[in-house]
Amino acid sequence: MEKFRVVATDIEKYPPHSPESENSPRRSPTLTRRISHINERKLMWKIDLSVLPILFCAYFLQFLDKVIYNYSNIMGIQKDLHLGPNDFTNGATAFFIGYAVAELPQGALLQKFNVSKVLGVNVLLWGIVTSCTCLVKNGTQLIALRTLLGCLESVVTPALIMLTSAWYQKDEAAPRFGFWYCGLGVGQIVGGLISYGAQHSTNTHFQGWRVMFACIGGVNMIMAVIILLWLPASPDDSKYLSHDEKEVIAMRLREDHSGVGLKVLRVRSIFETFLDAQTWLLSILTILNVLSSGVITTYSSILIKNFGYNPKQAALLNMPGGIVSIVCLMTSTYIITKGYQRWFAIIGTLTVALLGACLMSFAPKTNHAALLAGIYLINASVAPYALILATASANYRGYTRKIAGSAIVAAAFSVANIIGPQTFRARDAPNYFPAKITLVATTTGGIVVAVFLRMLYGYRNKRAEDLGEPAMSHFESSKIRSRSSVDFADPGYRYAY
Repeated sequence: MEKFRVVATDIEKYPPHSPESENSPRRSPTLTRRISHINERKLMWKIDLSVLPILFCAYFLQFLDKVIYNYSNIMGIQKDLHLGPNDFTNGATAFFIGYAVAELPQGALLQKFNVSKVLGVNVLLWGIVTSCTCLVKNGTQLIALRTLLGCLESVVTPALIMLTSAWYQKDEAAPRFGFWYCGLGVGQIVGGLISYGAQHSTNTHFQGWRVMFACIGGVNMIMAVIILLWLPASPDDSKYLSHDEKEVIAMRLREDHSGVGLKVLRVRSIFETFLDAQTWLLSILTILNVLSSGVITTYSSILIKNFGYNPKQAALLNMPGGIVSIVCLMTSTYIITKGYQRWFAIIGTLTVALLGACLMSFAPKTNHAALLAGIYLINASVAPYALILATASANYRGYTRKIAGSAIVAAAFSVANIIGPQTFRARDAPNYFPAKITLVATTTGGIVVAVFLRMLYGYRNKRAEDLGEPAMSHFESSKIRSRSSVDFADPGYRYAY
């Protein structure tokens, strides 16, 4: 198989700069001598141990809040709350309506305030809302809380993107995105175990699904305290790094032209982000890919139950889907570190998801093994979104563009999740064939859009090369970029694809 390798930036191509310039990609002799005692590999390991577990837990818990809604469906929430035929679906949709509406306001909060503090406060609030779900008495209250929960959880993706970008170089960031995004698969597995345990509750006044929401809400609140007290927003805010270690991190990010840049709002950069073709391709790819989330987050357990299994068995049988998502995430992000391009990994995982969609749609109803395999394989569609986030983080330059680009992609994610559950209508139960066919079509479309995105990045890099300028930092290229606010072929900038 041909190996598609990422084109690395050759630092030696940079033109001479003043050695003491903070925007120079070269390390000055004075700085080199001062930091020579620091082992960069050990420093990265120190950061991984300090930062990544918290990012993982934040993403794990926000997905667990969603997946327990899935499990509550087989635990009797519709019966206990006397929900109408489509009320459960509308509750899933309401979450992502709140998610979409709050995306830009949350982005503004991230822009204005400390990222870690904004994330921690939101985790605290959504923990409270999750706990309050155990007290709902009817569908109206459930939908209201799900909407509020979506508003609060909309902060997590752009916040984690900014936090990851603040610490790691572009190629280092991709597997870290994959690591914390594995919280989705772990959430599905742990959620299945929690659901199985909660179903053994015999209290008729405080049913098992209520116990589940109360416990998980409490864990969220504990995690919020840890984030607020421990997680630094950037290396400069860190209390466990020395001054020289902070210098090393800053220099590594400048050499790689990564990091988040100055925390300054530029209105022009917001408009440029909206006008950028990559924004629309990334958003369309996100929508086509994430539509399958209706299966993963809302209906997988009930589909399995409809194969003839009892609720406890359905909860346990839903867990392997989480393993599939973890394996695909770690594999796809790992091969990027070995030189394969992002688009190649995206198409590979979408192909696995397409196989799952086809098995769900066309396997005989009596072939439970094939149907289960289809539900499990559709979880491969989790991986492309993590790679999309890594691509957006690498290819939007400057703090404002990273915030705006991440918020737009996250909004596309929420739009897909609004649409996804609505494809599962009560009149189509128990097989939901129209929804399954929709998954086949959208997954195929995602593969096509991934190819177009690759072509766009390749064209821009080729055009930049043809202009005859060597690669340079965004600070330097911005000084010569005066042709147009919508000309994205900066001669000194190279896109990661």
